[in-house]
Amino acid sequence: MADARVAMEADGAPPLNLTQTEVVMELIGNFLNFYYMPLLVVVGSIGNILSVLVFFNTKLKKLSSSYYLAALGISDTCYLVGLFVTWLSFFQVHIYTREPYCQLFTYTSGVSSFLSVWYVVAFTFERFIVVRYPLKRQSWCTVRRAKTIIACLTMVGSVHSVPYIFYAGTQYSERSNVTICDMRKEYTSQMEIFNYIDTVIVFVVPFTIIVVLNSVTSFTVWRFAGLRRNMTLPKRKPSNLEIRRQLSFQYFSTHPNGRNGILRRPSMRDNRMLHSQMKVTKMLLIVSSVFVCLNLPSYVMRVRAFVETGHSYLTILVQYYCYLFFITNFGINFILYCISGQNFRKAVIEMFRGHRKSRVNQEPISGCGTQSELLRAYGNLALRRTSTPMLSTTTTTTTNRTAETILWKDYVDPPVMNLP
Repeated sequence: MADARVAMEADGAPPLNLTQTEVVMELIGNFLNFYYMPLLVVVGSIGNILSVLVFFNTKLKKLSSSYYLAALGISDTCYLVGLFVTWLSFFQVHIYTREPYCQLFTYTSGVSSFLSVWYVVAFTFERFIVVRYPLKRQSWCTVRRAKTIIACLTMVGSVHSVPYIFYAGTQYSERSNVTICDMRKEYTSQMEIFNYIDTVIVFVVPFTIIVVLNSVTSFTVWRFAGLRRNMTLPKRKPSNLEIRRQLSFQYFSTHPNGRNGILRRPSMRDNRMLHSQMKVTKMLLIVSSVFVCLNLPSYVMRVRAFVETGHSYLTILVQYYCYLFFITNFGINFILYCISGQNFRKAVIEMFRGHRKSRVNQEPISGCGTQSELLRAYGNLALRRTSTPMLSTTTTTTTNRTAETILWKDYVDPPVMNLP
C-alpha cells in the first residue's frame, strides 16, 4: 500500500484554487502526519513487543492462537519501523529515498501487509473450528500446527512480495522538485498487473474469508450465550427452540467399550471449557472485526484508483485519511487485547508480578547478623513449633495451589477426548 503523501508528491504540488474543505483537510492531514504517525509508531511498537512477551512468557503460550497473535505483533512492528523511517524525512533524514533502502523498506512493508492480513485469516479460521466443530479442536488447533502455518505463510508472503524489490526505486520528481521512492516507470505495465494480483490475494480473498467466518462464528457465540442464560434462569419447561439449541451443543464421547460413540450432554467441566474458549473467541472476533473496519476504506480507495483514470486533489486527500486508518491497525492490537481479553489482562498482571517476585528473590540477605546466625535463629524457632500440628500449613498450601489452578484454568486446553 503506497503512501498517499508519496502519491501527492508524484502527481505534483496541490492546485492553487483549493476549496475551503480541501484546505482544512490538508491542514489536518499535515498535522496528523507530523504528530500522529510517530506517536503511533512508538506506542504501537511498545504494545506489540509487550504482546509478544505476554504470549510467549506466560501460560498463554499453551494456546495455539497465541502464536498467531505473537507473529502478528512481530509483523506489525516491522511495518511500523518502516513507517518511522519514512517519517524521518521531515527532519531531512532521507533514508527511505536512498538505494537500496527504498527497495528494502518497500519490500518489508509489502511482506508485513501480506502477513498481517493472512495471520488474521489463520486465527479466524481456527476460532471457526473451535466454535463450530469443537471435537476437532484437539487435533486441528494445536501449537505445532500453528507454528507450521505461520512458517508457511511467512514463506509465501516473502515470495509474493519479491516484485517490490525490482519495481521500486528512487526517482526525481520534477513537479515537486524532490527525490521520492516510487515504482520505476519502465515497469509500469508489469506493476499494474501485479497490483491486480496483489489486490485479489491481500484484499478480496482474505477479507471475504474473514467476513464469512466471523459472521458464522458470531452467530454461534450468540447462540451459546443464549444457552448459558437459559441454564442460569429458574427451572421451567424448555421450549422447542431451546431444546434444539441444547442438542446442537452436545458432545460425542467415547463409550466405555472404546468403540462406539454416544451422545451426552455437556457437564459443568465442559461448560467451563466452552466458556473459556468463548472468551478467547470474543476477543479474537473483536480483533479481526476492527482489522476489517480499519483496512476496508484504504483498499476500497485502492480499487477505485484502478477504475478511475484521473484523480482529483480531494480524492487524494480522502485516500490519505483512509491510509491513516490503515496504519492505525498496526499499532492498536495491544489495546484491543487489554479491552476485550480478560485472560490477556490476567496474563499481563501475572507477568509483571512474576518479574517483580524474581527481582525480590534475587536480592541478597542484608542486616546486622550473618546468614548462619539467621538460620540458627529460625531453626530454634522451628524447633519450638514442632509440637504444633502442620495441618494448617498443608491446607493453606493446597488452597493456594488450588486458587492458582482456578486462576489459570482458562488458559489450559482441556484433555484430548479419545474418539473412535
